[in-house]
Amino acid sequence: MKYLSIFVVSLLFISCNMKQKETNKETKQASQTVYSIDELMVVADQMVGKEVAFKGLVNHVCAHSGKRCILKNAEGNLSLRVEATGDLEGFNKEIAGNDIKVAGTLREKRLDEASINEWETEVLEKHKGETESGHCSSEMANIKEMRDWMKANNKDYYAIYYVDGTDYEVVE
Repeated sequence: MKYLSIFVVSLLFISCNMKQKETNKETKQASQTVYSIDELMVVADQMVGKEVAFKGLVNHVCAHSGKRCILKNAEGNLSLRVEATGDLEGFNKEIAGNDIKVAGTLREKRLDEASINEWETEVLEKHKGETESGHCSSEMANIKEMRDWMKANNKDYYAIYYVDGTDYEVVE
């Protein structure tokens, strides 16, 4: 009977350990999901502070330091900034125009209503007397877009997402 109890306890331990390994494997696989920029933006508010991997087209690499790059989605209407952090010293300028996969931590910066109002006042003051075209109109369109997003999402801030990149690779 003593040996039977040891056998049962051992069997339970092995079974629980195998389930734990399966759970760890599933968690690791989930964290290795490679999002498109469009997919990442849909779940961005839930992923802030978490490790993510995503792909996009390199639209711009900072010419001075190479520590920042901007990736765009396939349609070119969404972009995501990536900052080189950790062991990633920077982005090679030659990757511009290529698709890359980036790994890093998703971050969020929030612009509150007061900051947006202040920006709008500065723009209007700076471009006083100008017509509705040019730089002023594009800034005002950005401000309107932010306010529309806030209203549509019932938020009192506008979320700007970016990634602290730790690794990247060019993909085909």
